Amino acid sequence: MDRPPPQQQPSLRTRYLIVSAVIAVVLLASTLASSLYVSRVTSKGTEALQLRDSVTQIIGQVRRALWRVNASLDKLLISPRPEDRQAIRQHLDEATEQLERLWQIAAFSEAGLELQRPAAALRRDLGGLRHDLLELMQLSQDPNWVYPMLPYINRVLLESNSEFETAVTLALQEVANEDGDSYASGLYRQLAQIRDMWRRQILDFRAILIRFAGLNRIERIAQEQNIDLLHNEILQRLTALEKLKDAGQLGMETEEALPVMRYRAIKWYQDFQDLKKLREAKVWRADAHYIAQFIQPKQLAVEDDLTAIDQALLAWSSRNTARVEAAAGQVNLELWGFTVIALGFVGLVYLMLSRSVLGPIARIAESFSDGDAPTEQLPLPTRGSREIHRLIDAFNAMRRQIRHRQLALEHQALHDTLTGLPNRALLHDRLEQAIRLAQRHDSQSALFLIDLDRFKEINDSLGHGVGDQVLQIIAQRLQACLRKMDTVARLGGDEFAIACPDIDGEQLDTLLEKITAQITQAICLNNQNLYVGASIGVALCPEHGRDADTLLQHADIAMYSAKRGRQDYAFFDPGMIRMDVDNLALLGDLRQELLTPSGQFQLHYQPQIRLLDQQPFGAEALLRWRHPQRGWVSPEQVVQMAEHAGLIADLTRWVLGQAIRDAATWQRAQLSLQISVNLSAWNLQDPHLPTQVERLLGENGLAAKRLTLEITESAVMQDPAHARQVLEALSHMGVNLSIDDYGTGLSSLAYLKMLPVNELKIDKSFVMDMLDDEDDAIIVRSTIDLAHNLRLRVIAEGVEQAEGLECLQLSGCDGAQGYHIARPMPLAALHTWYQEHEAVRSAR
Repeated sequence: MDRPPPQQQPSLRTRYLIVSAVIAVVLLASTLASSLYVSRVTSKGTEALQLRDSVTQIIGQVRRALWRVNASLDKLLISPRPEDRQAIRQHLDEATEQLERLWQIAAFSEAGLELQRPAAALRRDLGGLRHDLLELMQLSQDPNWVYPMLPYINRVLLESNSEFETAVTLALQEVANEDGDSYASGLYRQLAQIRDMWRRQILDFRAILIRFAGLNRIERIAQEQNIDLLHNEILQRLTALEKLKDAGQLGMETEEALPVMRYRAIKWYQDFQDLKKLREAKVWRADAHYIAQFIQPKQLAVEDDLTAIDQALLAWSSRNTARVEAAAGQVNLELWGFTVIALGFVGLVYLMLSRSVLGPIARIAESFSDGDAPTEQLPLPTRGSREIHRLIDAFNAMRRQIRHRQLALEHQALHDTLTGLPNRALLHDRLEQAIRLAQRHDSQSALFLIDLDRFKEINDSLGHGVGDQVLQIIAQRLQACLRKMDTVARLGGDEFAIACPDIDGEQLDTLLEKITAQITQAICLNNQNLYVGASIGVALCPEHGRDADTLLQHADIAMYSAKRGRQDYAFFDPGMIRMDVDNLALLGDLRQELLTPSGQFQLHYQPQIRLLDQQPFGAEALLRWRHPQRGWVSPEQVVQMAEHAGLIADLTRWVLGQAIRDAATWQRAQLSLQISVNLSAWNLQDPHLPTQVERLLGENGLAAKRLTLEITESAVMQDPAHARQVLEALSHMGVNLSIDDYGTGLSSLAYLKMLPVNELKIDKSFVMDMLDDEDDAIIVRSTIDLAHNLRLRVIAEGVEQAEGLECLQLSGCDGAQGYHIARPMPLAALHTWYQEHEAVRSAR
């Protein structure tokens, strides 16, 4: 039987409107009658309810104002500020203003709400609280009132501290000025240790003061035990020094200082014990005592008054509620009548819906249960409404959209959103397939794990947008290298992986060469050529593993081995696992050597000469580590381990300290040499570096102009703003700053001119080949000219031939260093080299 078209079907909306109109008329009439009754009942209580709301609002505002007073009072106790006192006055005024509003309400007795008595009590108690708070703010401005013990501390303990510090300082100065006495250095350390213990005792005393500043309880804390121990240790060390005095081994000022130090140490400790007795006998903070004695009782009284008002409101509301409940009972009976009528209409509507909607929808659902059947072939009901037929069409369209979205979600779950490559999950599945294929055909499969080199510098200096474009280009290049059966995936960041099923050795070598060539090829973006490299780890199946997780782990180990060895790629070898364990052990030895130096670290110095007259003017400090089992460890490996383990700050502190101490010996020996020390990129992120350098210079008596700190371009470009702040602080101290390995980074002289640098060092990769490569020679000469225009001194590294030294001199270079001049050497050898070089230069 043919069904009529949807336009000729009866509309469910029309049927619904007819039924709704009937229901609306019945309910409207019933509602109107009930509304008139309810209006009469509720109009009588409206005025009373409005009054209750007003009183409740006023009470709430009074409570909020008092809560803010308490909050400001807490702040005043912790850290007194004028704005806290102003806030207390302001919130008290707010509470008083709201209380006046409550007092002026004239409808209390008319509505049966009796609040005159609790309101009067609240007015009285709030006034007393205001008076005490203002009195407290006035008294707390006097610190001697707040802290009764403070005058005792300033009058008694401070005098002993000052005289002890003066005595030990005079003794240290006398010992430091002694020249030639064999006991001087040991005696100086003993006095310095006594001074340090005294200062730690004072610091513990300050901690006790801070601990008790907010307490009225008597407690014994750890710092009191420290003071007892330090006091006994100081007296024992003073007794040991008095034996030297009896032997006549002390200077006059030191002998006079010892009895003063002993007297003041004993006097201070006795006064400290008296202070603790005063602490137990008196209130430590008067303001807290005042609050507990006067303010808190009045706060409780005010809260009781507010509670009384709340209870009065509650009782009054209960009476009004009873009246409303009585009216509601009558309305409830009427509502039950409306409900019976509504249920009758609901039954009628259900019959209509069952006939016109529910029945046809059930038959449609049975037809749709066969999800594989095409929508056009489903039998449709002959009876129903226009909306039912539209619903069928909409469902068909929705099912097609859901299918498309499912396909899109499946693709998104298995692919990288940036590059469109498979992700780790899909790679794992493809790798398992390659392993099964290798096992079935007795062939070889391979897994490449690729980590891009120098990508972080591009991302940090040019932005993440450019970095994303680089990743997309690399992804396209990798896809172009592969066979149809191979799978390239992006694992995250700048890390890619390639699964190659059924591949022999020749194909493997060819593919590695193609991948390396494609990655290292220049990437042109925004008229700028960018270069990245790659470290590739290769794991083979079944040789290096028979499951996906093992291959991924071994490829990752091989990749890091290639990165450490600066190789394009490396095949997994079981010895690499042992190498990682060895590196962990080496890192532990590095940490131990920094913690407790045993002399394994050394500094070698490579001289620098002025090309104008061949005179040595400086030396670069180079770190050397002679491990007791492994021998010499390369400086690059030491720095890399220190950076990865977070030890670079400690390593730099050791190198700076040793180099500055050695340079101080040059200064005393009349050697006109500056010292150059290399800094890591991590050091430029340390805001404490300028303070550490200043302290080391002051302790060793080395002029700041004799120290040059060398930084690389890449180190500056990692965080230019922060690096500039650190460099400006160092330059302000008078320290010379040098840009090391210039030409290998991504910066330019236009940017470097904004930095407070004094010197530029041309990287040895340009200097060593400039005699044979005209491009390198042009780069060297151009760099020298541009640097001189910016008033920068230019030093060339890697000078290994006399012809290169002569070429640099003709190009106007200021200085040079390299194997042709001298190799890095220990400190003693540097002194010998300097004397021999000066003798030869004078003979000319």
